[in-house]
Amino acid sequence: KRYVYMSFLILADKSFNNEFSMKFDDIFNDKINILKDKLNCSIKYIENNNIEKIDDYLNNIYRESENYDNIIYIPCNMPLFNIDETIKLSKIHEDNISYFSYGENYPLGIIPFIIRRNAFEKLFNIIKTKDIKVNENAISNIVFVDPNFFEIEILISEYDMRYYRLSLFANSRRNAVLIEKLINYKNYDEMVKAVEENPSIRRTLPSFIEMDINNRQNIMNRYLLKNEAVKTELTKKEEKNITFEEFKIIYDKIYNFCGDFHMSIGSYYEPLLNKDIFDILDYSVKNKNVNIYLETNALLLDSDKAKKLLSMQSERDNLHVIIHLDAVEENVYNKIYDNGDMKTVLSNIDYYLLREPKNTYLQIVKQKDNFDYLSSYYKYFDKYKNIDIIMQKYYTYRGIIEDNRVGDMSPLINMGCWHLARDLFIDSYGDIYICRFDINKEKKIASIYEENLENIWKLLENYFIDNVYKKIDFCKNCDEWYLYNF
Repeated sequence: KRYVYMSFLILADKSFNNEFSMKFDDIFNDKINILKDKLNCSIKYIENNNIEKIDDYLNNIYRESENYDNIIYIPCNMPLFNIDETIKLSKIHEDNISYFSYGENYPLGIIPFIIRRNAFEKLFNIIKTKDIKVNENAISNIVFVDPNFFEIEILISEYDMRYYRLSLFANSRRNAVLIEKLINYKNYDEMVKAVEENPSIRRTLPSFIEMDINNRQNIMNRYLLKNEAVKTELTKKEEKNITFEEFKIIYDKIYNFCGDFHMSIGSYYEPLLNKDIFDILDYSVKNKNVNIYLETNALLLDSDKAKKLLSMQSERDNLHVIIHLDAVEENVYNKIYDNGDMKTVLSNIDYYLLREPKNTYLQIVKQKDNFDYLSSYYKYFDKYKNIDIIMQKYYTYRGIIEDNRVGDMSPLINMGCWHLARDLFIDSYGDIYICRFDINKEKKIASIYEENLENIWKLLENYFIDNVYKKIDFCKNCDEWYLYNF
């Protein structure tokens, strides 16, 4: 069936083209032309070479869409946009004289949005007071700053794909791998069925790397020490620090395999105990598309180290610092930790935060011991500007340690473990284990020094698939499956 929408313009935006999207150019262009013919409307390719400023980005779209009432906006790194679903959305948009129309319950990258050109006056007003980052969803993000300003219509998919957390924009190597797996599905129903029935489709490349650069901790958690096997692992005599040269080998292997990723330095152990820490940090932030998170308890974050870290953060936007602290009252602190010096920790934190560092966070693990003191924790740090507090759930490490949780937040629908789908855990020996919650080191997968990372990732996929189908005993007492970082 052919709809005649003479007031529509398909705006194909090449501003976000990149090395990953270009391999799908032919497919994208064929689909754009089919959509054009089916809607009997116009098509225009645009490109904004400077997409740093949101006002320039909007002005370019507004200028290029002159003489048209409605814009079907499709960035060129969206090769899986579905023609039939887009036509459905355009019909809803036209029938309801909507200002803005979009798809709900679809994966990102399946349905473009449609916007009336005379809605741009409102968009320009909103960006005067809001800092909106330019990306493929920038206009949607502006609209939803205050959706009451717009008449919005929604096309709701009968399949709720939000649980799968898929992004089908070809803007990374990871997403390109996923798109390759789905590119031959012309029918959206068939694509959904494939994703639902084949868990391996949605497992692409690691996005979050957790890495210990040593095996020493200077502030011990009392609940971890109550378990003898864990205590032995945490207090063993042999000290191991990853050298700068070893770190470079590991980092380069990960970068060559993933292209972009987030890396946490300091999983179980205190990274500031490693004498090469600042060389390691300096090397790790050299690539702008890699985000580094230094996780520390701040006991060793004295003024000298703080100054070095502050200097690095001021120069690099991709260096983040997460300070772990579960209490600001000494009696509560001593319930949680077996040793440590809260006064020194707080003094170091105060020195650091007073200098207003970028990308710095406090992290508190919510648990029975500190639950009644959360308000005083927030009040203590309220004096600092631009410091966010991360509220983390309590880990039982698959039921190995005493349950100190405050409630159970597990959702009803289990789509499989997100850590097994997206994370990679590496210890100070370069050994890779099934996940960070293998605290007793029961399931070593391989050594990153001895094995190809692609092969290691394939070996881990079997555990993910077994987890989806609840065939792995290792995971049966774990309540971390529904959480992930990136």
